[in-house]
Amino acid sequence: MRIPINTASRSASVKATIIAILTLALLIPLQMIKSIVFDRQDNESIAVAGIQNSWGGEQTVSGPVLKLPYRVENTTVYGLSYADEKVVYLLAKELRAHADVVIEERYRGMHKVPVFNAAVTASVQFDFTAVDALGIADEQILWSGAEVYLGISDPMAISEIPRLVANGAEVEFTASSEGIDGLPSELRMSLGQQFDKPPADGELEFDFLLNLNGSGSLSFLPLADHAAVTMSGDWNSPSFTGRRLPAHREVREDGFDASWTSTRIGRELPSAWIERHEQTPSIGRGAFGARFIQPVGLYQVIERSTKYAVLIIGLTFIAYFLMEVVCNLRLHPLQYLQVGLANTLFYLLLLSLSEHLGFDAAYALSGSASTALIAGYSAAILRGRSRAMMMVAVLLALYAFLYLTLKAENVALLAGSVGLWFVLALVMYLTRGIDWYGVGSGDQQQADAN
Repeated sequence: MRIPINTASRSASVKATIIAILTLALLIPLQMIKSIVFDRQDNESIAVAGIQNSWGGEQTVSGPVLKLPYRVENTTVYGLSYADEKVVYLLAKELRAHADVVIEERYRGMHKVPVFNAAVTASVQFDFTAVDALGIADEQILWSGAEVYLGISDPMAISEIPRLVANGAEVEFTASSEGIDGLPSELRMSLGQQFDKPPADGELEFDFLLNLNGSGSLSFLPLADHAAVTMSGDWNSPSFTGRRLPAHREVREDGFDASWTSTRIGRELPSAWIERHEQTPSIGRGAFGARFIQPVGLYQVIERSTKYAVLIIGLTFIAYFLMEVVCNLRLHPLQYLQVGLANTLFYLLLLSLSEHLGFDAAYALSGSASTALIAGYSAAILRGRSRAMMMVAVLLALYAFLYLTLKAENVALLAGSVGLWFVLALVMYLTRGIDWYGVGSGDQQQADAN
């Protein structure tokens, strides 16, 4: 019986089609592994939320704002006099603040979360010229009722009672049940005993100390005509956020230093206003500060690695297929499937080991385990240790390429696309002389002779 001429080429095409189908079929276990990664991410989010609830969340320090009650004498239509008490709010003229941030890691199960303790010191100067501009005389102001408000996002995380030093006396802040619209939960401090008469020079100066816990970020909303804020910490990967970037910053291996300046230009609040201001709910948009984040989360890196799984498996299959063609071997689709499953198992090993050993060590162990498994199997199905070692070299090159791509945070897409271009160019170069229509013809001629 004579076999048609194109039977051999059809056999190669069928094998290539089967390999493509197997590659797509392996997406099922890969998707299952990816769902496990997402579940672990959810568990991490729950752990982060639990630590934040216990230690403190993102913190924004706002203010300070000076509240002054004053009395206005009015007369009724019957000629009777009565006093109407109102309130004027005053923002600082000058504010200088510094935050010394210490980062530590807290654990909830196997998940770790960076948290911080910030020691904030500030010097504040108020100028009553803005109050005079509103037509309020010094004798109208009830100086004994003066209060200072300071906004804190999460006051429950304050580790020590904040203190204010005015006129040489130290006063403690207390929680406030009533505050100023637009500011977070306020702390209130009465200046009644230290400030019972108009300042002789029309200015008020005081310092305050604040020690608070938090996690995620520390921001400032300095409500002053001129403000200078500095921050230093022992975290080497801060992300500066907000409406203003630091005027100066220095990020080192052992920490960072940053400084901001701001003025009243562009601020939505005036320097002084009577009662409540209609724009106070939106003043928080001017905050700025630093976010303390891990550069790339563990589960984020692993999830990114699974996106390259099809390429790693597909390139491994191509290497085996070329070995078939060049060495005149015949591999069964089930053998391809077992090799693909060994590659897929790499990602599950990477996930489970990373939670205990860290990403780098887990990657080395997982890659070595999968490579050793495939190498031992290849020595049998490829009928030679030298051929198996060639496959080991291919796998090591693929895993090294994937590792470098994952570590290149800013140029990951560029590194991946350029690397794949070179891989495709190498495959095209190595297969440029293969007669695909003649693949398998030697076996066919031998069958015809028999």
